[in-house]
Amino acid sequence: MAENTVLIPAETLRDACQYILEKVGVPPDQARIVAEVTVEADMRGVGSHGVLRLPAYVHRVRAGLMAADTQLQVVRERGATVLLDAQGGFGQVAGVHAMSLAIERARQHGVGFVAVRNANHFGIAAYYTMMALPHRMVGIAATNAAPSMAAWGGTTAVLGTNPISVAIPTGQDVDIVLDMASSVVARGKIRAAAAKGERIPLGWALDAEGRPTEDPQAALKGTLAPIGGPKGYGLALVVDALAGVLTGSDYSIYLASLHDLSRRASVGFVMQAVDITAFSDWAEYTEDMRSLIDVIRNSPRAPGVERIYLPGEIEWLKEREYRQSGVPVAVKVVKELQELAAELGAQVELPSV
Repeated sequence: MAENTVLIPAETLRDACQYILEKVGVPPDQARIVAEVTVEADMRGVGSHGVLRLPAYVHRVRAGLMAADTQLQVVRERGATVLLDAQGGFGQVAGVHAMSLAIERARQHGVGFVAVRNANHFGIAAYYTMMALPHRMVGIAATNAAPSMAAWGGTTAVLGTNPISVAIPTGQDVDIVLDMASSVVARGKIRAAAAKGERIPLGWALDAEGRPTEDPQAALKGTLAPIGGPKGYGLALVVDALAGVLTGSDYSIYLASLHDLSRRASVGFVMQAVDITAFSDWAEYTEDMRSLIDVIRNSPRAPGVERIYLPGEIEWLKEREYRQSGVPVAVKVVKELQELAAELGAQVELPSV
């Protein structure tokens, strides 16, 4: 564990997040959803989308830019598809409802596709796609985000990190869970590095003058680098078209940042569930999946590589570890949560730092 982090039991962290959210008017059941999604990110080692984000949610609610009580409205529905309006509420609440609805439609039609408009940041995309796994379904999710990346060949941020996640059941202990930004890293990882006082690797981002930088503060004033150059740019654009334009949400330069307290945000996202048994016999599917995984894991390894992991396997291992040891949280983030709780009068049991 890094010296500038502390270990906190997951349930303690969830309770703290829930109590803080309730103090700004979030209904208890919705506050629990947001807390669970938020802490799940830290549990999987994705601190960039974990409790680090909670103060920003609270600030937006207190500024009147985000609805404390998320009320979802069905705008359109046809067979396997539904369009929901989150009416400025929490992305986590809308996301859980949307994927639950997609799973329900997939039971009826083989596939379910639910789009959401007018929401806010929904945290870790893998949370929603993994919801489909126990139902023997593939889960797919994509969301747009405020601009932090230039178009390929450009110099000004016009696209978000626009992540996509796909969770595929394997019938084994570890499922395949891809969760990736279209940039080299999510902007939240740079914020996390800044919170810990750490440098970032070259290649993650450029400063405001377009120069590669290891300084997270300079990176936050500049732009992120896309994965695979023009390929990452293309992926980000496609996600913005689907999550932003298709849903009727904001997109590109028109989408406000989570940390912009001058205007409301209208984040869009799409959720899909695919029932495997609509396409394949479950026993045959899992047998073939086991074969595929064996080929991957037993393929020749490069020098210095001890093990080949499946997408999401490292996060799965971290979650198992942190469930026993506690979740590592940056000291700076813990202090911020404590100060926020004290200001709101929320009784939390976070460790002294």
